[in-house]
Amino acid sequence: MNKLLTTILFVSIITPFLARAQTLSSAEQIGRKNMVKFNTLTLLGGKFAFEYERLLTDRIAVGATLSVRPEKNIPFSATVKNFVDDEELNDLIDNFKSSNFSITPEIRFYASRRGPFRGFYIAPYVKYASYGASLPYDFEVEVEDQGTAYYSRTETIPLKGSIQAFTAGISLGTHFKLSRNIYLDWRILGPGYGTSKGAVSGKMTLNTDEQSALRESMEELKADMGDLPLGITLDYEVNENGADIKILRSPWASIRTGLSIGYRF
Repeated sequence: MNKLLTTILFVSIITPFLARAQTLSSAEQIGRKNMVKFNTLTLLGGKFAFEYERLLTDRIAVGATLSVRPEKNIPFSATVKNFVDDEELNDLIDNFKSSNFSITPEIRFYASRRGPFRGFYIAPYVKYASYGASLPYDFEVEVEDQGTAYYSRTETIPLKGSIQAFTAGISLGTHFKLSRNIYLDWRILGPGYGTSKGAVSGKMTLNTDEQSALRESMEELKADMGDLPLGITLDYEVNENGADIKILRSPWASIRTGLSIGYRF
């Protein structure tokens, strides 16, 4: 029933666009049906996003976005730390490094009759993203003597891994013509929802006490991740060689925005 309602809603949205879509004039069919764009907004987070769009009719187009973020610290980490009054969390922010790669095909339905690549649009999309991360993970080891802890120390295991996510959603935006060949694409909002999975591992020689302490810390992490709004599910294994963490299939949400400069050719 849910799938049927979704299909009906989708058809209801795109029918007006399909019904009013006009084929390109002969002059437009010869050339200038393509556009390449560069998203300037994602530069704020250290990401490079390149887009391509091709007209099918004067009001329907297909395209794709390719984005890459080299490994670096969390974007706006200094701003985040200003709102956090926790020394351990600040250390985590300082040491956490991440990267990502994504590709996002979409189809656009333009509402304006002013011409190709102009006006408000609705764009259903699917997105594949891969996120890499590395983090030194601290855990406390307590050494006991006849059941009484007599000292503790902090150990650090280097964790590294990746998460793959598939999402689908709808973007809303508007296209402005600045000159004959130059356009501005403002993607106002593009919420998406899907699933993710991944794996993280850390290699380190551990004795019995260290393995026990790391298992306890992993169990706390597992509970904390499960308490998040999306309820990320993970499993782990700790042995004398380190730890392996699996992020099981879990919900994943994302939001697309953009302010892109385009060149039509």
